[in-house]
Amino acid sequence: MAPTKMLGAFFDAETILIMKASLEEAWEMLGVVEQRNTDKSTLAARILRAAAAGERDPVRLRACALLHIASPPITES
Repeated sequence: MAPTKMLGAFFDAETILIMKASLEEAWEMLGVVEQRNTDKSTLAARILRAAAAGERDPVRLRACALLHIASPPITES
């Protein structure tokens, strides 16, 4: 399989699998409210940018995806 070009960078099949897994894992780490208030494509774009800059570590890719996601405030009942 030929490398795929995204954001001016070429990604091999292994890297694409890492990015896909990182996206799904990042999405699953969000709570229901965060998922409702976040576009999954935003997480994907953050992962793509990090990978285009050379990042390949799945943990760091997830961290890049989730960096600016705010959790809802905790309220006492």
